[in-house]
Amino acid sequence: MTEKTKSSEPSIEIIEIKRAVPEDAEAIMNLKRQAWLKAYVSEEYEISIDDIEKKFPEDSLPNAIENWQKGIASEQDKNEKATFVARLDGKVVGYTSPCTEDGQRRLGALYVSPNVQGKGVGSKLLESAVKWHGVDEDIFVHVVSYNSAVGFYEQHGFQKTGVEFPQEFDEEHGIKLLPEIEMVLKAN
Repeated sequence: MTEKTKSSEPSIEIIEIKRAVPEDAEAIMNLKRQAWLKAYVSEEYEISIDDIEKKFPEDSLPNAIENWQKGIASEQDKNEKATFVARLDGKVVGYTSPCTEDGQRRLGALYVSPNVQGKGVGSKLLESAVKWHGVDEDIFVHVVSYNSAVGFYEQHGFQKTGVEFPQEFDEEHGIKLLPEIEMVLKAN
């Protein structure tokens, strides 16, 4: 599945959405880290750059990339998960990982490189995820409660369900968990 979209930005020619391949794993991990650093640092919630860095320690990066490679490779054999990447001029600038967990359709992740946010990349990725799931059942997503992504999902028809996941500390990993809310795109 490939979708191309012309942008009004002269520096961005084409947004191309494709299924990820294992070779995209390193770009996905780097993008995720970059997006987390930009989106989730918060004085109000006492989430520092160091807190985010703990989530992505340098020594765990090779294992994380290998896990992504294996996961992407196994997606072709199952219908429980897919990973789509957005490319601009051949470079991965966003990804989404729709999946089914416990019988529930979920938008597992959607991240866009901070330098291209607001240019339609997230919308195209979301469109691909919804298309992959279909619209005959509800699709759920957990969103960090203080992040602008809440408004992004609302603009695309998602509604807050009222389910909240408060900020906690993960003793096992020594990291702060981000406060999240659940949102849903209701079935047609």
